[in-house]
Amino acid sequence: MLNQKRRQFLQLILATTGLTFTTNLSEGKAEKIIAQSEEKLANLAIGGSPIMITILLAYLAEQSSIKNLVETVDFRIWKTHDQLRADAVSGKLQVSATPTSLAANLYQRKVPIKLLNVLVWGVLNIWSSQNIRSFEDLKNKTLLIAFRGGLPAQLFFYLAKENGLDPEKDLKIQYTTDFAQAVQLLLAGRGDAALLSEPAGTGAELRGQQQGLDIKLAINLQEEWGKVTGRAPRFPQAGTLALTSLIDKYPDIIQTIQNGLVEAVNWSQKNPDDAAALGAKYLGLKAPVIKKSLGYTPLEMVSAKDAKEDLEFWYSRLLEQNPKLFGGSLPDDEFYYG
Repeated sequence: MLNQKRRQFLQLILATTGLTFTTNLSEGKAEKIIAQSEEKLANLAIGGSPIMITILLAYLAEQSSIKNLVETVDFRIWKTHDQLRADAVSGKLQVSATPTSLAANLYQRKVPIKLLNVLVWGVLNIWSSQNIRSFEDLKNKTLLIAFRGGLPAQLFFYLAKENGLDPEKDLKIQYTTDFAQAVQLLLAGRGDAALLSEPAGTGAELRGQQQGLDIKLAINLQEEWGKVTGRAPRFPQAGTLALTSLIDKYPDIIQTIQNGLVEAVNWSQKNPDDAAALGAKYLGLKAPVIKKSLGYTPLEMVSAKDAKEDLEFWYSRLLEQNPKLFGGSLPDDEFYYG
């Protein structure tokens, strides 16, 4: 039998992970959890991204119960998809925000990761100071798109083709290194419109007002997705990945991350001023911009396994416009944590 001290320790661990200690828990499983939990992780490297998901990951790193299980939490922001790829491959980032399409690409290239969850359900829109309200209005325009070959471009090409446009012939695509550069070029008049995520879109609107530019949300890509697919106007844009080695060795930490992100979503929705202040700390924008941006951002924590149907539909549509994506096939069941 487990001695009293170890039983009390196990109950503490289970409490922090949101599980329940019952008589059905075998002593072998209990001992395994204790052994894993007593091997306290020295450092957990968590990566945020230049979109609103960073608020949730920052909350996880700074305010959740993850600190009970890890000696040091190292939270950093990656700026480009190439940086995320490199840090995931090298193991420098053990847990990170990720576009769901990038996570699938990494997995299909045999990078040892899994998708833990989906958190952001579509925050990509086209912003412009011109009279652009439809894909037809984009003909012969210069459109700024961040991350060549990344999720913004993949989504836009799919929707544009479904709306009868050939993006490479009917308009000029100018790629930028990130959303911040796209905003700068839009404000400088070096693009007619920009495909932006949040909080970059809201930032462009408010900075435009300061310069006398009436930059507005021109085309809501979530609504366009719903029109084209006949589904709800939302798509599984971004979530969290984790290294398989961390998942296998520290299941208690992974469960605490999942629970902590549920808590983070609820907290951000109930405390927008505090969430905006936390976002401002990492995103390089002022809190009022981020607070307004939260209104454009549909956040919901859904485990990857529970979101699998949405994810596979999403991946399948992206594959239609780029058959080489994901190595030409969908990830298998092992990709979806849950």
